[in-house]
Amino acid sequence: MLSLLRFRSRAALCLLSGATSLSLAACGTTTTDGTTAANGNTTGEDTSIAGADAGSDAGADTATVSKLDQAKVYISDPKTDNQTTTLVTLAHPTDPDGHLIGDFAAVNNCLEQDGGVPLKFNGFQVGSMCVETPTVTRDEDQSYLSIEPPGDDSDPEDKFAELMMYYHVNQIHDFYQDGFGLALEHNPMDALVNVTFNSDINLGGGTGWQGFPNAAFMPPEAFTAYGMPKRANGAIVFGQYQSTDFSYDASVIYHEYTHAMVGTTRLSGVLVDSFGLDNLPGAMNEGFADYFSCSRRDSSIVGPYALGFQGDFYVRDLSQGRIFPDDLTSEVHADGKIIGSTLWEIRGALGQQQADEIILNALQSFTSSTNLYGAGKAILSEAKKVDPQTGTKVNNILKAHGIMSGERAKAWAKFSAQTSVEQVPIAIAGTDQIQPGSGLDDGVPGYFQFVVKDVPAGTTGITLAWRAQTGQSMTGGGGAPDVQLAVKKDGLVMIGVKQTVADAIVQGKTNAAFGGKGWQSVTLSGACLPAAAGKLYVMLLNKGASGDVTDTDIQFVTDTTKSVNVVTCAK
Repeated sequence: MLSLLRFRSRAALCLLSGATSLSLAACGTTTTDGTTAANGNTTGEDTSIAGADAGSDAGADTATVSKLDQAKVYISDPKTDNQTTTLVTLAHPTDPDGHLIGDFAAVNNCLEQDGGVPLKFNGFQVGSMCVETPTVTRDEDQSYLSIEPPGDDSDPEDKFAELMMYYHVNQIHDFYQDGFGLALEHNPMDALVNVTFNSDINLGGGTGWQGFPNAAFMPPEAFTAYGMPKRANGAIVFGQYQSTDFSYDASVIYHEYTHAMVGTTRLSGVLVDSFGLDNLPGAMNEGFADYFSCSRRDSSIVGPYALGFQGDFYVRDLSQGRIFPDDLTSEVHADGKIIGSTLWEIRGALGQQQADEIILNALQSFTSSTNLYGAGKAILSEAKKVDPQTGTKVNNILKAHGIMSGERAKAWAKFSAQTSVEQVPIAIAGTDQIQPGSGLDDGVPGYFQFVVKDVPAGTTGITLAWRAQTGQSMTGGGGAPDVQLAVKKDGLVMIGVKQTVADAIVQGKTNAAFGGKGWQSVTLSGACLPAAAGKLYVMLLNKGASGDVTDTDIQFVTDTTKSVNVVTCAK
């Protein structure tokens, strides 16, 4: 499931690998019948898109203006638009009753009624879904103008959510098809709004009807993972949670639709290479979805309304640059800002149309195993096809963001998830997430390594401290993590079948001196220490269940006699 928010899946690492479903497919450029740009009662925002039909009522020679398919929507979201809607003309629905089902979008409301599809976790039924049904029909004048935002955004069954979804799915479809000749392999796109579920057991929010605080593109196999019937083409699923209706935010709709465009054969897996796990394909999937949502709207911000309920730090702003590997977190939405902010800077240097074409052309060459460096090479290759100057500009930007470096190792430093910029811990995969017989006998490696450099003169020991905890999961935990450190001087730790290439693998010991329960540490000394101006690389190895590292610390010591758990790496 490719979602908007930071919910970490605890399913097997190979769950999405090799999946085949919706994909980015080139096709002939066509004109969408019946679609017009926003017109009348505008908020002043430019709503034109590349290649879109900008039709209007100008030049009409009759006193009566047809209201066929007219409606009022937020062009962006309630916050950005100051609660002001804009008059638009919808793509003409093909449904005879006027339900919001057309060539490119099929929208259903999800009503809090009995009889919804059962929900299962680990084979046990835990509740049921809301009941899907279209509720919107035309007014007598053939418009949809009677449908307005409800007085309270917490309304779990409002019709305005359907209207927003239908209008904006068609807008983002037109952006891809009319602007670049690209379309989903299967149409129309199924979309659910106001999603809630009726919980039979307490999953943290009580029982009864519970809000769904997320929006997601769910490919066909994602539905079966929750015990629901498989959908042939997947769907985008938008929740209603407290006073936030995710369907009211156009940036979120464009983000999730782009996930469907990228498809499940691109940027979908967790890779394993000689240097550990690599979940940057998933992070790039998020970053590309953020970028095209932003590019379509000419705004660097994703989720100004829908993400803000969790705190302003959750709102993603691509104008705030991120650098690889310094800004790695292991959380895909946060790490997606690395590629997202890089693409946004490329757009600023080249302009929207040229940047979008370069990035989309590169994206079509991606597979499920394309890594960050491979993505950078593909983007640079497309830029060079334009002309040498464009290639130079793009190359400089890619290098400035670290995209072309390739080494997944960030500095081991003092860190606390609660006070960090992204406010997320470092995820550590565990034995519950790998297939039996994987050969990772020394433990499951981390998503990136750490490096210690600039060791002060006179140092006789480097104390590395960390605090790990069981990860949060709706389906329950499978025990606690058991973190060890593989250390290697002057080169990345490497993993192989039943063997880890390192100078030593060391076990931490409890050390409350770092500030409370759960802290462990090891002091590396003797042969563990790098030579002058050298580097020490560290890989996390987890022999227990999946979890999180919430805190890290480092100390350089000149006297190890009082240190806890001193290791010399002696052979």
